[in-house]
Amino acid sequence: MPKFLERESVVAFGLTFKNLAIMAGLGFILFVLYYVLPKIIFILLAILIAGSFLATSFIKIGGQTLPQIIYHAFGFLIGGRIYVWNKTRSSSPVSLVQKKVKKIEKKEAPLKMAPQSRLASLGSRLDFSSKEPENY
Repeated sequence: MPKFLERESVVAFGLTFKNLAIMAGLGFILFVLYYVLPKIIFILLAILIAGSFLATSFIKIGGQTLPQIIYHAFGFLIGGRIYVWNKTRSSSPVSLVQKKVKKIEKKEAPLKMAPQSRLASLGSRLDFSSKEPENY
């Protein structure tokens, strides 16, 4: 079983295919802007654009890339909220609650007593002989 299934393979110059495509796009955009804009504006925009492209390409926070984090942040801000539990406000941090105790009445059955001891009748049934017990 391979250990690193989530690792992207390196294509060229230590970059993955996605990072290499981002760098190629950055180079193309800067090339076009170099011939279209004046030098001072080009330098300012080149710093901002290159910084944003490099950040989206190389920054990972908690194993997620920056575009994934931005996508999840917008999803959180726009998506609906589900409130599972709302705390009720009270003036004191501790509240005492009295529970109603239901009393269950149990009818106890009266004790039944034998009219006469059965020990005497049991003794008459036993056979007491003078024989000694056999050794087994």
